[in-house]
Amino acid sequence: MKKTRILVVTIMALALCFGLLTLSLASEPEPIVEAAITKLLQVPEGTEPPPMDFIFTVTPFSYNGSEEAADVARLPVIGAEGKVTISFGGFGVGPEVLDGTANSVSTYYLESAELFSNIPWPNAGIYEYYIGETDSTYAIASPLHEALTLSSARYRIAVEVREDDDGKPYIWNIGTVRIIREDGTPGTDKVDPTPGGPIGSEFNYSQMTFTNKYVKTNGTADPGDPDDPDDPGNPDPTDPAESTLNISKEVTGEVGSLTMPFNFALTINVPNLIPGYVIGHGYKAYIVEGDDVIGNPITFLTGTANTFRLTHGQKLVFINTPVGTTYSVTETAEPGYTTTVAIRNNNVLGAAVASLTASGFAGELLNGVYFVNDNPYTPPTGLNIDNLPFYGLILLAVGGLVIFIVVKARKRSKG
Repeated sequence: MKKTRILVVTIMALALCFGLLTLSLASEPEPIVEAAITKLLQVPEGTEPPPMDFIFTVTPFSYNGSEEAADVARLPVIGAEGKVTISFGGFGVGPEVLDGTANSVSTYYLESAELFSNIPWPNAGIYEYYIGETDSTYAIASPLHEALTLSSARYRIAVEVREDDDGKPYIWNIGTVRIIREDGTPGTDKVDPTPGGPIGSEFNYSQMTFTNKYVKTNGTADPGDPDDPDDPGNPDPTDPAESTLNISKEVTGEVGSLTMPFNFALTINVPNLIPGYVIGHGYKAYIVEGDDVIGNPITFLTGTANTFRLTHGQKLVFINTPVGTTYSVTETAEPGYTTTVAIRNNNVLGAAVASLTASGFAGELLNGVYFVNDNPYTPPTGLNIDNLPFYGLILLAVGGLVIFIVVKARKRSKG
C-alpha cells in the first residue's frame, strides 16, 4: 500500500511538472519575423487631408553589439538609400484607412511595406537600427491657414539573424523598443512591429507607429498676425469664399419686426491638435448686412460664450476658424415668435426644425446656421379683421330689412 501511494504521488508530481512546463512553453511569445512602419495622421473632424508623403530614415547602429564604423558598415541598407516613404493620397482618394473619430479628432493610418523582405543578410548576427521620421514632402503654403507636425517618436530595432542547415541567413526574431515617445520624452516601451497588427490583438497595423497632426482653416482671407491682436489682416466678411462659419437671421410673418434685434449666445471650441495653431487672443467674427459690415468685429475665445444681436437680413461671419471647430448657438425666445433653425455642415444643408438652439462643426466647404423667426397675425377669438367688410354688409342688410318691416307695420296699423 505504501509503495502504491508513493507511485501515485510521483505520477502526480510528474504530471504537475509537465503541466507547468507546458504552461511555460505556451506562454513564450512567438518570434517576430516581419516589421513595418505605421503612419497615423490625426486631423480635426471634417478636415480633408491633402496628398502628402512622409519620409523615414533607417539608420544602421550596431553589429553584434559593436558600434565601430567598420562593423556598422556590415549592416544592409534598408529602403531606398536608407529611406522609407509612406504616401497618403488625400481624403477619399488614397489607400489610407480611417481608424476612427473620437473627441472630434479623426485618425487615419497607413502601413509601409515590410522593411526586411529580400534583405541580403551577410551572415548570422544581431543587426540594430534606429528608425525615425525625418521629413514630409508637403509644403505649407501659409502658416496662417495650415499647420503640420512631424512625429517625435524614435525606435531602436534589433534583427536577430540565424543560419539554416545550408548556411542561408534568415530572420529568427525582431525586437523593437520605442526609445523616444511622441511627446519627446525617453521611453523603454517594447512594441510589436508585425504588419497587420500582432496576432490576436485589437490592432490592424504595426505598433511601430508615428503620429502626425494636420490642421487647416477653410477661409482664404489673411486673418492677420495671430501674435498681434491689433493686426486685422485683410478679410472681406461679405465674401462667402472667406467665410468659415456664419449664423444668419430671417424674420417672417405679418407682424414680424424687420428692425428688432434678436439676442444670441454662441460658444466655439477650436480643435487643439496643434497648440501653436490656436490663436490665443481669439477668433474674429463680423456682423454683415448685404455688402456692409456693421460695427466692430467681435472676438470669440475658444470655449467661452459670447453674446451678439442680429436683425432681419443680418449674419455673424467668422473668417479664421480652423476646420473642425465645433459650435453651440442659442437664440433668446421672443413673445409671439416661433423659431426654426437649419444647419449647413460642409455645404450639406439639413432640414429646418423647430428649435432655439443649434450645434455642429465647420467643415471644408460652406458652413452656416439659419434662424427664421415667424410672427404671423392671429386675430382674437371670434373676430377676424379680414372679414369685417362682410360683417358690415350683413349688418347693413339686416338693418335695412328691420327698417322695412317696421315701416310696413306702421302703414298697416294706420290703414
